[in-house]
Amino acid sequence: MKYAILTVSVLIAGQAVAGSVDVGVENFTHSNGVAKAVLKVSNSLGKPASNIFVDCAFLNGEKKAIDVGSALIEKIANNEYAYDTASIVTKSDVQYVDCRVSKFD
Repeated sequence: MKYAILTVSVLIAGQAVAGSVDVGVENFTHSNGVAKAVLKVSNSLGKPASNIFVDCAFLNGEKKAIDVGSALIEKIANNEYAYDTASIVTKSDVQYVDCRVSKFD
């Protein structure tokens, strides 16, 4: 079974910052009714980032959302990264995952 992984770089609109908080999907699995994405979140803001919320839409073959899983990373120092996971329980055939940083302090 083939899976496609969508990687997204996000800069929260309206914030005047020198860099961004980026999220990439390092690995994606779907087995035994659980779809899971391993996330790498990087901070290039020029300052520490905290309370980083990541939302991941798990999509079917037509790229329609099945469900959303979330991750929360408490703190990432400037020019550093952290790993976390987002997952859902589903019997649907998940083919893609699309993740975005939804909020950070």
